[in-house]
Amino acid sequence: MDEIVPGIYQIETEMGDNRLCLYLLRGERTLLIDSGLAQSPARVIYPALAAAGLPSQIDLLLTSHADADHHGGNAAIRRGSPGVTILCHELDRPRVESKATHLRGRYTEVVAADDVGYPVELMAMLSDMIGPDAPVAIGLRGGETLALGDGRRYQILHTPGHTAGHLSLWEPERRVLIVQDAVLWRGVPDRAGAVPSPPPYYDVDAYEETIRRLRALEAGRLLTAHYPIMQGDAVDEFFAVSLEFVSLVDRAVLEAVEGARGPLSLSRVIGAVDERLGPFGIQIQWVGPALAHLRRHVAQGRVREATQGSYRFWERL
Repeated sequence: MDEIVPGIYQIETEMGDNRLCLYLLRGERTLLIDSGLAQSPARVIYPALAAAGLPSQIDLLLTSHADADHHGGNAAIRRGSPGVTILCHELDRPRVESKATHLRGRYTEVVAADDVGYPVELMAMLSDMIGPDAPVAIGLRGGETLALGDGRRYQILHTPGHTAGHLSLWEPERRVLIVQDAVLWRGVPDRAGAVPSPPPYYDVDAYEETIRRLRALEAGRLLTAHYPIMQGDAVDEFFAVSLEFVSLVDRAVLEAVEGARGPLSLSRVIGAVDERLGPFGIQIQWVGPALAHLRRHVAQGRVREATQGSYRFWERL
């Protein structure tokens, strides 16, 4: 566990081949941002606190968003820190509180009308990453301010796109911005530096607006869940590359549909986009961005959505 600036610590762990960073803020009270996987509190978080000579009691747990690697350890934190207050955005609350609701809403229902699906093995692995259901005590909307008793105030920002209720934390005095998965570059890298997954966002308009708003803060330090700590020009470059990739995906999705001889199913859209912008090893992660951009093009009157048999298709107008 490394102290980034006084009172803000990074706890680095992993999810498979990917790095996963959680953050601890210390004042008179302790705030943990994200609990990691179901096993993370026992294997990583509490041992890191002990090694750093910090109290084991976590007073506040801010879940940045509903994803297995970010809220999977919530129940374990409740066991290890009696009286902890768990917070998240109201829009993500149902999925943070219930594993079944999360898996259904994040994976199963998204592609229920399509010719692609998340593999059974992946769904089982994701289920194992999430511990028992854990209630959220306080639902947030964004715009709130947290004080930990050390004189510093942290602003809670609503940063949707990756999920509807994603939250980020901004400390303007020292210009420290913690965004977790709110911005996802041109993909999620593994520890070797390869990028096996495209950026999984689900609302392209909200995602672009989030990137622009966060970029405008001109943070001095940018802390994320899956990337190295960034400072100075690297912060703006990260946001610029993230926006550029969204534009590339937007064009690739539209041109895939417009260039086809007939209607395209989701699997064919994903294949065309991956061929143009990849290849990515985890193609299933294209589901979110592909559907997000298809919805945008339908709303803008560029593409038509139809149903043939059991599946959705998209075709040019």
